[in-house]
Amino acid sequence: MDNLPVHMRITGLTPSNEDVDARRVAIGELSSAWGKINDVGEILGMSEMIAESLGGDGQPEEDLGNEVQHAVQKHASAFLYEESPLEVGVCAGMAALSMLGAPPSNGGWAIADVYSNALWSALAFQPPVADEKRERLRREIFDLAQQRSRAAADKVRERSVVPDMGDITVTITEEAKPTTTFKKATTATIEALRRNAALDREELDFLWWVQLNRSRLLKRSIGAMAEPLRLVALGIEAAGHLRRLPADLHYDLVLRTQDEDPELDLKELIKVIGEDRLALAASFTADRVSEFPAVFPLLHALSTGDIDATGASEKRKASTWGGRALLEAGVNRMCANGVMKL
Repeated sequence: MDNLPVHMRITGLTPSNEDVDARRVAIGELSSAWGKINDVGEILGMSEMIAESLGGDGQPEEDLGNEVQHAVQKHASAFLYEESPLEVGVCAGMAALSMLGAPPSNGGWAIADVYSNALWSALAFQPPVADEKRERLRREIFDLAQQRSRAAADKVRERSVVPDMGDITVTITEEAKPTTTFKKATTATIEALRRNAALDREELDFLWWVQLNRSRLLKRSIGAMAEPLRLVALGIEAAGHLRRLPADLHYDLVLRTQDEDPELDLKELIKVIGEDRLALAASFTADRVSEFPAVFPLLHALSTGDIDATGASEKRKASTWGGRALLEAGVNRMCANGVMKL
């Protein structure tokens, strides 16, 4: 939270030491509470509210405003979020930075992983904020969310060291019923082997899919598609072969056929995709996408045809749309299935 005194000046006022200290404590409490949410839907909803408070006009959702107000009022009783809505974004954003600062683990689907990928997706689709101070905070959170997501995706694919099995003892009771410590002695070894095998399986499945050079979703060669459609289709299809969140290598392989890389806004992209939109939409679960359109703007447009999202008018390269397709589809798949094992 070293930048808190700087970001507090987003409101246009010069904060006192007491103002900064009170917000610092409140931010710590918010970060702790949000970091304990274990329902994926609630995390996506919180990520969406945080992102929206950082972009646009900075007017927060009422639920987020009230929660931040409650936390701040414990230490600064006069605070009202309606009188200082931009401060809600500051507190929420700094709480997000605190959560994203946690180092990634090899578990593959921690609470911080959901936040980092959801915030990355939502913030990347927003247009930049005109106010330089607000944009600096928004960009700081976006950059950390993206960096952490990539680091976590690499970390989770590190193979485990397989430990030797422990000693096994057999005990025979007076009733001649034998008991053993077999499970205790072998669990760590078996779990490491299973984890490594799942990662090997993911790698093989993905590489076999790359070799096809054909979209099974659209039932034709990838060379027969317009480039924007091809990259989006490959991004969505690639996510279905992953057992963890996508890493940089997966983005590179999805974009391996990038050529002219034209720029399109969302309306132009949907027009190029045309009737294939329905086939692409049928490949992913739409309920979550419809509930959190700020986290899944591309998938939401594919499933509903709605192109009115904030940021939809910004022109993006076809490769950016392809990368976004992989990100959104990867997060959506993980939300539905979690970490897949053998």
